[in-house]
Amino acid sequence: MFKRVLLLLWRQWLVWRGARLAASARVNPSVSVVPAALQLGEHARLYWGGEVLTHGAGRLVLGAHSHIAPHFYCLIGGNRLQIGARVAIGPRCMLFCHSNAIPADVTATAFVDCHTDGDIRIGNNVFIGAGVIVLPGAVIGDNVVVAAGSVVKGELAPGGLYAGQPARKVKALC
Repeated sequence: MFKRVLLLLWRQWLVWRGARLAASARVNPSVSVVPAALQLGEHARLYWGGEVLTHGAGRLVLGAHSHIAPHFYCLIGGNRLQIGARVAIGPRCMLFCHSNAIPADVTATAFVDCHTDGDIRIGNNVFIGAGVIVLPGAVIGDNVVVAAGSVVKGELAPGGLYAGQPARKVKALC
């Protein structure tokens, strides 16, 4: 009973702070997040031990019946991380809308001064395996499977199984 009350209070606190949560959406209290940056659809879940880092207009939008498994890391910055409906993101995944960039002219301050930003868009009916890294500007189409440990850069066309570093199409899916 105490746990249920705690979860209800946590949910209400998120909503008071600006989160837009569907009635059946759940965010584990151990998730580190700026509430105003959240928008979760029906039955969406953010499981324990995750971090969502945003500032300014940065936003995480998680579609209906989608979840991000435990120990995730989302560095969104001022960008948008858009995740469609029926998406399963495995444990220990990292999604970077904001990251360091390596310029052609590397100097002592290159890693401090050079960054890349880009929204990440993940379509509907997508499975992303454990430990996947998604880089700024990535677009993952509908009906895609990304194998565990892959690195996603650029665009993954709809209806495929992708694997590797960087992720490449292994086969077409029906």
